[in-house]
Amino acid sequence: MILNGNDIKKLVEEKDLINPFNIDNVNSGSYDISVSSTILKIKKSFKVIDLNNSEQISKMYEEVDIKNGYCLKPNETILCALNEKIYLPENIVAHIRPRTSLSRLGLYINLQHAQAGYSGILNIAMHNMSCNSYRITPNLRIGQIVFEELTDGMTEDLLYQNESTPVYQDEDGLVGSKIYVDYIGKVFRHYKGNYYFIENISMDSETKEDMIVYRPLYERKDSMLWNRPAKMFFEEIDPNKKDNITGQKHRFELCEDLSKDYINSKEVKKNERS
Repeated sequence: MILNGNDIKKLVEEKDLINPFNIDNVNSGSYDISVSSTILKIKKSFKVIDLNNSEQISKMYEEVDIKNGYCLKPNETILCALNEKIYLPENIVAHIRPRTSLSRLGLYINLQHAQAGYSGILNIAMHNMSCNSYRITPNLRIGQIVFEELTDGMTEDLLYQNESTPVYQDEDGLVGSKIYVDYIGKVFRHYKGNYYFIENISMDSETKEDMIVYRPLYERKDSMLWNRPAKMFFEEIDPNKKDNITGQKHRFELCEDLSKDYINSKEVKKNERS
């Protein structure tokens, strides 16, 4: 069941559903969302970007202050942090929908789904598919958010904040892609030849930097659990490096033919210690 405008206002009062809240943005079955004063500009790269490489992905973005406006050129995409922060209760999901007036100009935003239990400032991609350039300014209404009530029987383990990797939970401001979380539960090979299993993605409490939590698939006496900054884990290395016995292009590379069952294989446990 989609919430009507009165239900939205009620949840704002009871659950702080949207903050800041502007009553003028309430519609019959949605709430208008708007752009903040900063965006992430997606820079053009002259080489292929490896989706396994968090450092390459982070370098794609350039933060831009748009207080005085920003000229969005044809075929350009930007990432917009919204003014609104949302706090979804355990029985409510949300959907982002484009604004019709902008779509008719060739400006499109991505359809986005927010799971029950999510909280944060959503980042929305805007793409100019037209042949014209447009000036984007803060507080521009770019779309609407639709709230929908889930059926009964929802359990806490399914809430977004209780997932194993809620990487966008409590995002505040501009946040780029974290596609490398897809590699949780996968086996990677180090350039020295040993195999490792990615347990999870964590965040450094001081720097807020994403950290890869992983363990070796062979016996070690010092530690069986390690963490390393994501940008270092996936970074490019010299294939001709003296101790790069595999000849690979990255410090760690995905072994797509291996599964979780490989953890217990005797072959892995016989690998030499790094």
